[in-house]
Amino acid sequence: MGSLDKKFKIGIVAGEQSGDQLGASLIQKIKEIEPSVEFVGVGGPQMIKEGLNSFFDMEKISVMGIVEPLKNLKEILSLRKGLKEYLINQQIDLFIGIDSPDFNLSISKYLKKRSIKSIQYVGPSIWAWRQGRIKTIEKSVDEVLTLFPFESNAYKGSSVHVTFVGHPLAHLINKQDKIDKRSNKKIVLMPGSRKSEILAHGNIFLETAKKIKKYDQGFSFHMPLVDESHINLIEGLKNEDWIEISIGNAKEVLKDSSMGFVTSGTASLEAALFGTPVVVAYKTNWLSYKVIKPLLRIKNISLPNILSEKELLPEFLQDDVNPERLLEGFKNIQNNYLNCLKDFERIHTSLLSDGPNTAAARVLEIIDS
Repeated sequence: MGSLDKKFKIGIVAGEQSGDQLGASLIQKIKEIEPSVEFVGVGGPQMIKEGLNSFFDMEKISVMGIVEPLKNLKEILSLRKGLKEYLINQQIDLFIGIDSPDFNLSISKYLKKRSIKSIQYVGPSIWAWRQGRIKTIEKSVDEVLTLFPFESNAYKGSSVHVTFVGHPLAHLINKQDKIDKRSNKKIVLMPGSRKSEILAHGNIFLETAKKIKKYDQGFSFHMPLVDESHINLIEGLKNEDWIEISIGNAKEVLKDSSMGFVTSGTASLEAALFGTPVVVAYKTNWLSYKVIKPLLRIKNISLPNILSEKELLPEFLQDDVNPERLLEGFKNIQNNYLNCLKDFERIHTSLLSDGPNTAAARVLEIIDS
């Protein structure tokens, strides 16, 4: 089925694993409606599998925090400059920036000045911090596609058009998967997808697992990583055979686990949607944290806690990310397991829309307008 008057080319850029997942679903749905649309830009293996022609390796711009990107600033700016020229040379009809606003909004603004329509898929977290960015967003994009229903409130009085498309994960994950899994005693350790995250959390999660193992030998521990090279980033894994390491199957392991530990971000939401209560941790460069903390406008950092408007899951920041505190959080989950499952159900319902179908339909509507 085709409705567009001509063959269109879409530029699309994702800068991290969660964006790669979103981008892959979006490309797939757009191609189902309009098979002739071409995709160029930057993405990871999932987007490439769906047909994206990626200009460079997504890992080059997958950097966390405030200070860490500064260390690679020259390379990142060079990559972005080259990408802008590439997208112009490709004569794209529409640009979609997926998350990573600090990288993508500059590209959107550059293209918009050249009369190329632009969409930001996953709104910048102005509801959480740096609300002043709304002026930049107004100058950079024609549309923001949001994943959470409360986000539109942050754009009141703005010229930016906002569409709540629902969270694709809520659409893709079957609600029947949320069952009481305590009996399997399987614990997942997810230190993150970026190298900087793994360096910050990997060994701490491992030491926490050792403490749990001491008081209950019945638990099994599983650490799914994005890339095999990430194993070498966790010093404590050497000569440890009691923890199962796997590559590229984080969703499956998270779904099957009864509890776990995750780095704050999309993983905490995935855990809620799979019905897996987790302890949430976030540790970054100390200077990044000093810069970010005063700008925060929210009490909680994890998406399940923000969506439920209470501290449903234990969450720990910076110096509190240590084995002793994480063990406390784990025991808290054990005591509140069933309450977590009930709240997870409400969260799932609030995020349901038609997921990537809604986003794909809106993208095609904009490109043809």
